[in-house]
Amino acid sequence: MRNISIRKMRVFVYAVEEGSFTEGARRSNISQPAAVSIIGEIEETVGEPLFERSGKPRRATLTPRGEEVYQTFIRTLGVYDCALETISANKRQRRVHKILIQSPYVASVSAIWLREMIAQETDAQLSIRSAGWREIAAAIESREDCIALIDGDIRQKNSEYISIGSVELVFVIPETHEFFDMNAEDISWEDVPADTVIYSDICPAALERTYENLRMARNGAAAFTEVNCPAILKNFCQKAGVPAIAPKNILDVFGDEIRLRCLPFAYSKPLIPLGLSISHGNHMRRKIVGRNIEHVFDNRFYI
Repeated sequence: MRNISIRKMRVFVYAVEEGSFTEGARRSNISQPAAVSIIGEIEETVGEPLFERSGKPRRATLTPRGEEVYQTFIRTLGVYDCALETISANKRQRRVHKILIQSPYVASVSAIWLREMIAQETDAQLSIRSAGWREIAAAIESREDCIALIDGDIRQKNSEYISIGSVELVFVIPETHEFFDMNAEDISWEDVPADTVIYSDICPAALERTYENLRMARNGAAAFTEVNCPAILKNFCQKAGVPAIAPKNILDVFGDEIRLRCLPFAYSKPLIPLGLSISHGNHMRRKIVGRNIEHVFDNRFYI
């Protein structure tokens, strides 16, 4: 029975279940002669009659061999339909629309903006989560269907990049550090103390420029501790009292639990492009573009 297609099996089964070639053909959405021809092909493949030829010519009465074939077809179609259902279920489960937010900007994203994104999802699951820069960049490169809030000018052929502005890297000083009370409106790279922690979950180009500035200021020596998690950075500043170089909006992560000063750098100010990368065809694009892009954040910390 290797040459009998699923379609032909259904014609055979429908004819048996309806008790009539005519009704079976109607259920199969084909003509009665076409159904008779298909059943004839199946009988030829099996090598013997599968329906009784006596009595009413249009009645579908099985022979003993026909009953065996019918049961075989029923089992085969059951397996086939179950496989299709499994594939369809997996496809439905995979319909997850993602909003990926780079870690340092999670606390700055507007809850109202996120609520509007959630309201648009009626037929799919929406997953909103934080992720590191490299994970988000990999998702964009692999053409995942997502909206990604990320720093660095990430432009791929399969996505659209909407610029929000630029975020400045600043020198963050906790109140317990000796620099907290310094009488200055900015700080030079030469004055960055050795115990400074560098927040590293930013685009690699910006991180490298930061190290270049530090190496130039220190004649090639620039060994600093890196932290890639806002919570760990907060812990360092709050409990260890160490300063940090981090995006300006990091204050949103710290909240009011610790007093901080943020000083800009006196020269070679490090600015990182900030924007939304939206995969082509993403149905939420119109909503995002149609609104003022400033609504993505609660506070305007960017330039």
